[in-house]
Amino acid sequence: MHLRQAGAAPGRLLQAFQVRPVPLGDKLHGSVIAVAHPTTKAQPLSLTHQEVPEPDSLHITMHQSVQTLHLREVTWFSLGPSGPGARWAQANKDGRGHGLKLATSVAASSIVAIGDELVGGFTLDTNSHWLAERLRLLGFPVKRVTAIRDRPQEIVDQIRRELGDDEVTHVFCSGGLGPTPDDRTFSALAEALGRELIVWEEARARIERRVLRMHEAGLLDSPEVTEGNLRMARIPAGPAHVFKNRRGMAPGVVYEANGKRIFALPGVPLEMKGIFTEELEPQFLSEGSAATVRELRFTFAVEARFYPLMKELEQSFPDVSVGSYPNFETKELVIRCLGADPKRVEAVIEVVRRRSAQLGMMAGSD
Repeated sequence: MHLRQAGAAPGRLLQAFQVRPVPLGDKLHGSVIAVAHPTTKAQPLSLTHQEVPEPDSLHITMHQSVQTLHLREVTWFSLGPSGPGARWAQANKDGRGHGLKLATSVAASSIVAIGDELVGGFTLDTNSHWLAERLRLLGFPVKRVTAIRDRPQEIVDQIRRELGDDEVTHVFCSGGLGPTPDDRTFSALAEALGRELIVWEEARARIERRVLRMHEAGLLDSPEVTEGNLRMARIPAGPAHVFKNRRGMAPGVVYEANGKRIFALPGVPLEMKGIFTEELEPQFLSEGSAATVRELRFTFAVEARFYPLMKELEQSFPDVSVGSYPNFETKELVIRCLGADPKRVEAVIEVVRRRSAQLGMMAGSD
């Protein structure tokens, strides 16, 4: 997306924008609703789905088209809805929080990507990238992303490290839930949580129905459920919730421990995204409050010239993340500011705007 005004000279400051969350639209991308001022809530998109006999594309209907309102200096983009600041306190109060008391008042997430194919460089970990973006927009920013092998003890150790981190409130594990012997996430999760493995009857029944339909469609030789199929229904005891997974056999699950929520999701991108958008997000992440994100864009700017300013902002605005991101293809330098308090973020933007003018880079307004 280019926000440069027509006729803007090199070195002139471009427009800024604010990003906030929205339910996904076509192909799992949120629609953009441009407004003159940030809104507290955008109209939700309705999701339509049905159970299918084999993985299929997500059935998502988008009701908002992309529109743009150009302002004099700043274009605000609101990706709603944004939840109340009370977050989980309100969720627990009205019964939607499933009784969990989070360890900290600021929600932070971690992602654990599990699979030899990821660590070995055979498969690109697109799941973690997608999850990190969605969690940021929903108000549950990611503290770290970790990729580990399909080794039971390594999975156990990593989950326990996440449980011991006081800053993390939500842990998202993806991968290792399939029917083959190298899919070991459920058994490792059971050990990490100190729980036994049990057969979840609802998951087994769903697997049996899916196997039967696949046999009737000529995709399987036998309607009998194999040991490989059945092991996908063996999960750690005492889940807070079991997700259905309408596009595959392995269920997604969530557990509560140490004041945190631990999610285990399939590694197949289509299945993971389906569970997340249709079930997990509306049930467990609807109360998040997204951070305010503002960007200033410069053309042909030298990144090193911003170093003294960024060091100063790091000290004077420790609650606002300020980063510089050069794009050598477009010759743009993006200064991105992110924080929980919109006023503090705006204050940083104004400092960068003023100091950049002193460096000879003027704002792009007429």
